[in-house]
Amino acid sequence: MLLIAGPWPLRKTNRNIPEPDPTGHLPTAEGHLPSVWKPSRIGAVPLPVFVGLVAIFDIILPPPAQLGSGLRFEPAYLNAILYTLFVSLTSFLVAYISLKSYLQTGSIVLLLLGSASLALGSTSILGTWLANLPGELNAGITIVNTGALCASIFHLAGGSLTTTGTSLESGPRVRKPLSLVAYTGVLSFTTLFTIASLESLVPLFFVLGVGQTPLRMAVVGSSAALFAVSSILFAKLCFSSKSDTLYWYFLALGMTAVGTLAIFFGRAPGDPISWTGRAAQFLGGFYFLKAVLTAFRRPHPR
Repeated sequence: MLLIAGPWPLRKTNRNIPEPDPTGHLPTAEGHLPSVWKPSRIGAVPLPVFVGLVAIFDIILPPPAQLGSGLRFEPAYLNAILYTLFVSLTSFLVAYISLKSYLQTGSIVLLLLGSASLALGSTSILGTWLANLPGELNAGITIVNTGALCASIFHLAGGSLTTTGTSLESGPRVRKPLSLVAYTGVLSFTTLFTIASLESLVPLFFVLGVGQTPLRMAVVGSSAALFAVSSILFAKLCFSSKSDTLYWYFLALGMTAVGTLAIFFGRAPGDPISWTGRAAQFLGGFYFLKAVLTAFRRPHPR
């Protein structure tokens, strides 16, 4: 065995080798300093603003008995057009990007996000357009509200898995079949539920001249609560992990919760509370899209 003793000859170099820190901390190379997480404060401003507007309108507007629950303060098809552009299209884009991300990573949370977006987008576009047809106002409202409830359940499931540290990932061989089952199941449920609502097989959600039924109030209230809880779960994870993706995601859930809650306090279709809630939902759709785009642009989305 050859033993080498004494000082080793080292080549000369122009690089500056940092001296070891006596405290034991490793030195940081120049140009690689850790960046400070700075979330967009402007993006968080609309959430408390919309909450305040809903509270103010709920105080100053007369009760439904004085206003007349059979009134509609909106032009025909305007709500359907806006929901199609700002809720359904953004939801379909989120569902598509989430599907591509899931096929790459196998994360079940991404599959749940895509399923939630697909449920919200498909029921919104069907329900809002059907609500403009003669005699189909209740069917349209039933479809939209039930779709929101399904989406909130998917989001809550994703939030629960993420906050508990349960990292469920499916293998490459089962990703395509599992995503096909999930998305096909959501679209099949939307189709069957739409048929059942048109055939009056579902209990009434809204009666023109009377107002919303207790069933609709229960469904809408549950949806708003689940969206709010999901937003809180992702907010806690966001500020602990300092993730831009989770930041926009929890804001999107919060905006959707406010928009859904506005339906609960609305006096009549198209009143100021309703339009405030719709604006919150429209902005929430862009936040969802911002969240998935932020995650998908990274080389290794997690």
